[in-house]
Amino acid sequence: MLKHSVLGIISIPGMMTGAILGGSSVEQAAKLQMIIMFMISSSTGLAAIFTTLSVISVAVDGEHRIRDDRIDERAHALWRWRSALIDFLAHGAGTMWCHLIWRKREGILDERTSLLS
Repeated sequence: MLKHSVLGIISIPGMMTGAILGGSSVEQAAKLQMIIMFMISSSTGLAAIFTTLSVISVAVDGEHRIRDDRIDERAHALWRWRSALIDFLAHGAGTMWCHLIWRKREGILDERTSLLS
């Protein structure tokens, strides 16, 4: 029974098979596999270390106390921008809908009048 290991986006057996079918030797395919696995592992470790040090530098003061006033509890800026865009589009659609209903009530809009005029 074949078991496939997956690390990130690289399928372990598929990558070695592709390298071997591409003309590489087995030793070279194995070295390439090890190098890529090391690169993925080291980049993940470095990202975790960088994130931890960044959080500590912001949230902890010089006397090694956690400062709650330095922690921003708002949603991430990307989510705030997304919400503002959705609100803007919803408000624009609502305004347009109300304008069309008002035109229909006032008799300005009928079957012969174009919506784009």
